[in-house]
Amino acid sequence: MEREYTKAVIYCRVSSERQVKEGNGLDSQEYRCKEYAKSLGLEVDNVFRDEGISGGLFDRPAMKSLVRFLDNHWQNKYFVIFDDLKRFARDVEVHLRLKSELTAREAKLCCLNYNFDDSAEGEFVETIFAAQNQLERKQNRRQVCQKMKARIERGYWCFNCPPGYEYRKDKEHGKIITPIKPIADILAEGLIAFAENRLLGQVDLQKFLRAKNIDKLIGSRVDLDLVKRVVTQPLYAGLVEYPKWGITKRPGHHQAIISQETFYKIQDKLKKPERKPRETDNLEFPLRRCVNCSVCGMKMTGSVSRGKYKYYAHYTCNNKNCSANPKNISPDKMEEDYVGLLESIKVEQEVIEMAKVVATRLWEKKIKDVGADKVIKEEERKELRNMINDYIDRIPKTLSESVKALYETKIEELAKKVDELEREPENKKAPDMSEALNIVFRFLGTPAETWKNANKQGKVMIHNMIFAKNPTYSLKTGFGTPVLSPPFHIKEHISDQNNDLVELGRIALPSKKRFDNL
Repeated sequence: MEREYTKAVIYCRVSSERQVKEGNGLDSQEYRCKEYAKSLGLEVDNVFRDEGISGGLFDRPAMKSLVRFLDNHWQNKYFVIFDDLKRFARDVEVHLRLKSELTAREAKLCCLNYNFDDSAEGEFVETIFAAQNQLERKQNRRQVCQKMKARIERGYWCFNCPPGYEYRKDKEHGKIITPIKPIADILAEGLIAFAENRLLGQVDLQKFLRAKNIDKLIGSRVDLDLVKRVVTQPLYAGLVEYPKWGITKRPGHHQAIISQETFYKIQDKLKKPERKPRETDNLEFPLRRCVNCSVCGMKMTGSVSRGKYKYYAHYTCNNKNCSANPKNISPDKMEEDYVGLLESIKVEQEVIEMAKVVATRLWEKKIKDVGADKVIKEEERKELRNMINDYIDRIPKTLSESVKALYETKIEELAKKVDELEREPENKKAPDMSEALNIVFRFLGTPAETWKNANKQGKVMIHNMIFAKNPTYSLKTGFGTPVLSPPFHIKEHISDQNNDLVELGRIALPSKKRFDNL
């Protein structure tokens, strides 16, 4: 047998604490909803009241209790009655989510000033009303924020009171924060002692406040977060600020409990002193993960350890199972041996000169090819233009309309080809490659000097260009035989392939004088 809707629950809401304390909004809402339920012959099982909760929130204590009530009384079907659509929600998304939650529990929404309609037109109108309520809420909030901002700019605090203050009405200033005795006196004593270093740290201030039983007076636990808020609160010095709205510190109209001098002493004390630079701060460890341990083959890393009087930097093998002894190696020692390795593997002068001549000739040939290609394209454009002019001359002499049409089509095709050729980018003037070649071959001839003068990233790049695999290193035996990239063993390759490079062998090498200018 289908259950009938004979029961109801009532939902009431007001958005501000002022409405809760000073008004009768909740009571009047509840009364009207009960009278409405009575007129429908419904039995009211429960009333849920959200006090000081915004209609733009989905997560509301009373609404959550209402949903739990429906879950616990699933055997009954309920009307959910509320006084006004604005009391239900003042946000479109929240409205739709709440409605979905309630209808999923077979509850029927019932509003005193709005009739819910499940038709397409009804849902559209309902969404419009929800959007209007959202707009009103945002407009109200904007007006409230504007008024609050103007009041703060005039030196009046408008938000929650800090510990030791409460709001009181004043004939001259209206609602203004006022110190609470003896809480304010205890806080002032602690802050002054903290500023004068009689209380050294925030933990000491925390102990002082706890010893004065201030936690019982303010009804809140005195933890370090609360202490931090206290020592950084300018309101205690009679100052007002709100950075979120761009309002900087300015004198307030409320009574201070400490002087501004004391407040700024505290702020200076809270600033962390700059750490003294360590002698190892500038270490870069350029060979970190670029050199392998000669015993276990693992990549070596760089680190710093602290001794009794100073810090020590070293490259090390972090493999716990490695038997290398010692594992820690001075950066100066390893990097000195690495430079020696680079000096031993530089490319021979005769190979550099040969490569430079070959590279120069290849570049010159490339430049000639580019110039030839440019001439060819210009000749092609000229020929196409001549063909177009020829067809244009034929058209007046032709009596057949079909032939004229063919000529015109051909002219269009040729003009399109000319346009495509003209749109192709012209080759810019070829750059001078001599300087670039000098840099490359200087690197090949003096890799050690290049590496020493480079920054950390440059050193890693140079390393990867020189070595095909990371070299191995041991403090006792130094670097093992390295596996080099092709440019650094080209001489052996030339010797092995001597028969295939006869033409290279005929190239006249530059003079010694030219080589000295590299």
